[in-house]
Amino acid sequence: MRKIFLLLFPLLLAAAGGAQASILLITMNTSSIDGDLGSLDFSLSSGAGSDQSLTATVYQFVGGSYGGTQETDGDVSGGPVTSGSAVTIGPIPDAFGLNDDFETFNYGHTLTFYVSLSGPALTAPDGSATSPYEFDFETFSDAAGTVPVLTPDPNGISGKIDVSPDGVVTYSDVSPNITISPEPGTVWLFAGAIGAAFLLRRRIGAPSSR
Repeated sequence: MRKIFLLLFPLLLAAAGGAQASILLITMNTSSIDGDLGSLDFSLSSGAGSDQSLTATVYQFVGGSYGGTQETDGDVSGGPVTSGSAVTIGPIPDAFGLNDDFETFNYGHTLTFYVSLSGPALTAPDGSATSPYEFDFETFSDAAGTVPVLTPDPNGISGKIDVSPDGVVTYSDVSPNITISPEPGTVWLFAGAIGAAFLLRRRIGAPSSR
């Protein structure tokens, strides 16, 4: 069995390494405003006293269409995400305080996208921050981003993801139309490695047919 473990150790290590990034899927029902021109905002801010970096990547956006305008503040690269190009926000903390990607958007029936959070604030937290890092997804019914839609939040926040000073990830479905769920990919990868170990052990232990 020791030989089997050594053989599969690289795969198990890869599974553990995948857990160093927290990936969440965000889905929103926008059928009530299907066809309307509005805007979306994706932002990342650091907690007070933060000294460890955190980066958010927004990718695989599906639903609706890009409205033609992208404005960024702070440390943002890539995009527009609503046209299918990934956006990287951060790393934070930085001199900007708030980093965000704002895009005009033609709403469709639904929208979905992934958010990947990575960095020492998540993988090796030192607890120095006194408030959480926060990723916000905001929805507006106008191109200027001043009229919130499908959310009770006065600032337009429909969903948010927090990383505590201890590296714990939590999320809130602020809008009744939104669902945020963690991606189980790393869990399945690890389970696959264990399954492979079991099958290999049975194969090695089986008597030869020769």
